[in-house]
Amino acid sequence: MTSSITLWTQEQTQLISTTIAPGCSNDELRLFAYACQRTGLDPFSKQIYAIKRGGKMTIQAGIDGLRAIAERTGQLDGSQSYWCGEDGEWVDVWLGSKPPAAAKTIIHRKGSQHPFVGVARFADYNAGQGLWSKMGATMIAKCSEALALRKAFPADMSGVYSTDEMQQAEVEPVTVTAAPAGDAKVFTAGKAAIAKADTMEKLQEVTKRMETRKGDLSEDQNDELMRLALAKESELQEDPFADD
Repeated sequence: MTSSITLWTQEQTQLISTTIAPGCSNDELRLFAYACQRTGLDPFSKQIYAIKRGGKMTIQAGIDGLRAIAERTGQLDGSQSYWCGEDGEWVDVWLGSKPPAAAKTIIHRKGSQHPFVGVARFADYNAGQGLWSKMGATMIAKCSEALALRKAFPADMSGVYSTDEMQQAEVEPVTVTAAPAGDAKVFTAGKAAIAKADTMEKLQEVTKRMETRKGDLSEDQNDELMRLALAKESELQEDPFADD
């Protein structure tokens, strides 16, 4: 029995795993293949792709891809988008000099007794760069549309997020962490062992032990022990002119 999951050649699978779905496991690639088949989107045309973040795969598509999925169902019956400021008043065109506070998209589906509404707050999705800093109203509207489309067509789009929705997650916060202090006891023991070494053989044994405990030391501590070991090595080396 042929699998219902889209089958790729070995060459295609390799290409997808390195460029379109980097870092994904074989099981995740099979899940991605199923999503490609279910949505009808082509990964080789960059209509759909997978992103690994925090060890978890997220399947993403452009808003045009989501619209195409909805259109192919034959059940899409129009949509409207609105924006509002901090006052909560919805308008069908945004003319403010600042980005809107939120956007709302209403999707109509044939045969449904109610519309499907997606509301996206600018503060929740703003990536703070790229098109978000230039076309904020357009970007947040696309996010609200993606939310509404998934509500209207869950069987076709469940688990597929638009790139616009996920851009904020792509911006990694820059954090500054202090360098590890290192183990003071290991550092003190290392200095004592170097000082007590009275032959080159004993010094070599000390430096080997130091290498195994390198992970317990800070960079400064390790550099200081290396300096002391080199100085001790020079001290222990025989003077070729000692007998002159």
